[in-house]
Amino acid sequence: MAVFAIPNPKKTLYIDCSLHVIRKSAKNITLLNSKYRLFSSNEIFNQYTYESYEFLSLGVYIDIQLNSFSDQKTEINIEVRRKLGTFNESHEVTHANNHIVNITNYLAHLTAMSPEQISLLKAKEQKSIQVVTKNKKDKNTAAILSFFLGGIGIHRFYLGQTIMGLAYLLFCWTFIPAFIALIDFFAFIFTTQDKFDQKYNNQRLP
Repeated sequence: MAVFAIPNPKKTLYIDCSLHVIRKSAKNITLLNSKYRLFSSNEIFNQYTYESYEFLSLGVYIDIQLNSFSDQKTEINIEVRRKLGTFNESHEVTHANNHIVNITNYLAHLTAMSPEQISLLKAKEQKSIQVVTKNKKDKNTAAILSFFLGGIGIHRFYLGQTIMGLAYLLFCWTFIPAFIALIDFFAFIFTTQDKFDQKYNNQRLP
């Protein structure tokens, strides 16, 4: 841990609802806000990790751990961690705590919704995916752009991440964006097509 690192923001909740119901809610947060993308999940251990990009950073991971406290009570542990490095500024912690508030509200909202309402949201999302698929982004193109023109954020513009692209362009003189773009290049290369589509083409994994 860095010398001035701030511990990852965490929150523990106890909900009067079964683990089975909360598990379904934890898997569907993207339905309420596409800013949060399901990065990984482990159904056996009831662990779900979402990712969110942020201005001037690689973004954060949001870990959700569910535990059955009793038949009708579930423990929810939420932790926010940076994708790279640790938190070392107060405003970063503020943003992280906002993520916790958002995730908590989304879990509550989804838990209160009926199966029919969830199905309607999924149908709506599927329609939006079909529209986005017409302008599907290519993984290899993104990798090539990040390698040759990543220092000025061209790959981010290509992926539709205009704000991040502008940030790369604004700070290109520092060569930091070029370094981050190199990381992006390897990330694209080693990311599976399914994961790439999930992140950049709004296609959810089955």
